[in-house]
Amino acid sequence: MTHHEASSGPSKVLDRLPGGERVTPRKSVQARMLATLVAAAWPPILLTFPLWPPHHLWAGLDTDWRIVLLVVGLIAGPIGMARLAQAKRPNNATWTRRAVVARYVIYGGILAGCLQLLMTVAQSTIAALSGESFVQALGAMQVVVLVYGVLGIPLALMVGVSYALWGGLCVAYIAYRKSDTLGY
Repeated sequence: MTHHEASSGPSKVLDRLPGGERVTPRKSVQARMLATLVAAAWPPILLTFPLWPPHHLWAGLDTDWRIVLLVVGLIAGPIGMARLAQAKRPNNATWTRRAVVARYVIYGGILAGCLQLLMTVAQSTIAALSGESFVQALGAMQVVVLVYGVLGIPLALMVGVSYALWGGLCVAYIAYRKSDTLGY
């Protein structure tokens, strides 16, 4: 292998993948609103509504998890776009579509894990306060932590990362346009 082949091997593979073109945010509010709505409308959520109708549209802790996900998506989408517009790349380079999607996936996974952890703490606190004795409270907390924490956090991470992947793709292709400058 020559020096030239060794220095440009992985870079050439990355350059051939889709999404490597430089992009800049669209200025129109309509593009950002459309990107937010489409990003929040994750197909697995929408496809399950007719097959599995929600029993509780808004009932506090018993709210259907798909409705909660839609609300979180509608809130996180614009916040993610605003944060991304303020973020600086090395050497002030412009974003690529891959970088936009990667940021959404990373921060979507972090958000999903944090929200599930918050739900675990809230549910275990409620369970502990509803116990009639100290031992009952500990047992209730243990069950909640096992179900919502040990079992729930990995599931929330899987759902959150795939939802964020969908949202990142929607934002990268709807809210961003190809940049006129090279951005290096």
